[in-house]
Amino acid sequence: MVENAFAIVMVAICGVFIVREMIGERRRDRLDTAAQRIWHACRRTARRIYGWRSQRKNAADTAEEAIRRARTKVERDGNVIRPESFRGPRDPQDPRNLH
Repeated sequence: MVENAFAIVMVAICGVFIVREMIGERRRDRLDTAAQRIWHACRRTARRIYGWRSQRKNAADTAEEAIRRARTKVERDGNVIRPESFRGPRDPQDPRNLH
């Protein structure tokens, strides 16, 4: 079954190459351009399908992290969150203190 399918694909490819050699240069260029367009469209679709899963997983992970951070207990002053890490004295030599 697989061998027959492979043989049919190979015969079709050979037929396209024979027809390509028989037509004129201008039509050959158009055929090559059309084949490149089809190839790029197939690649773009495959990449979109493959990337969709990883983007969806990344978005789910980011949302889960945001939900987890929102559930932690912090002191709120109205709509402003004031974490305990902001209260302590800061070392002026610490590179994280840019202000």
